[in-house]
Amino acid sequence: MFKLFIFLTMGVVMAAFAWGGWMLWGTAVSLLALLSLLAYTKFGFIRIPEMEVGVIFDKRRQAFARFVPSGRHPMNPLTEQFSHTIPTGSGSANGRCLGVQTNGGISLDVEWSVNFDIDPFQIKAAAQPKLARNLPKKANSIVTKHLNNCLRHVIGEMTIDQVCEPGATRRLERAVRQQLATRLFDAGFSFSRVMIGAIDMPRHVKAALEAAQERAVQTENEARSLARLHEVVSQFSEADMQRLMELERIHTLGQNGVTLVYPTAVTQTTKVGRPSYTKLKRNSVQTQPGIS
Repeated sequence: MFKLFIFLTMGVVMAAFAWGGWMLWGTAVSLLALLSLLAYTKFGFIRIPEMEVGVIFDKRRQAFARFVPSGRHPMNPLTEQFSHTIPTGSGSANGRCLGVQTNGGISLDVEWSVNFDIDPFQIKAAAQPKLARNLPKKANSIVTKHLNNCLRHVIGEMTIDQVCEPGATRRLERAVRQQLATRLFDAGFSFSRVMIGAIDMPRHVKAALEAAQERAVQTENEARSLARLHEVVSQFSEADMQRLMELERIHTLGQNGVTLVYPTAVTQTTKVGRPSYTKLKRNSVQTQPGIS
């Protein structure tokens, strides 16, 4: 439609030059004015989508000119050129940092993920020309590079015990996020979340840590048992303590092969003595067989 209007306007202007006439010249001038207005409306403004920032270049110098926010904005089509947009919405990246050295020289492989936003108006003026070209395609690679460097720096100041102790992952995430935000603030980045995933270590180191953990758990259990025993024993009387000491002595002697014999009490229901003659005779009569 716009091209058709151009052809029509040019035809009227050429007719005005060929045949003249006030009416024809007035029509030609009106069409030229309307064409200029339409051209300015079409090429003199740019519309940037929501959650994006436009990048404008200088045509004569072929250099970065300025950023424009989302919305409709005027632009000089003779000296400026709209190039592309930079998304400002939430982006994400993830990766695996290999061979991270701890303070003790132990090599770790660390998985990570990060969420970030980009604000091009926050970029320092000296860095704007370079980042205006790189951010649309290389934002994830920039974040990945700096996050790996931050991981190596933070873990490099920690021992393997500090890396594995409870709550270490949350502290590591906070430290990496703070360093990352400081490094890339002038590049327009802000970070909403940094997450540390699996941390893999050599097998012999993992086995040694698991053995140390088992010993620690066993020691803790023994300490709790002794505390409960002390609480119970503290409630015993002096007589109870004497009996316990006697039992312990007997147990110790038994372990050393000493046998202790204790007398037992016997209850007698009849008097022990020599039987009488009368009683014996009665018994003999009762047991004498009869004569048929």
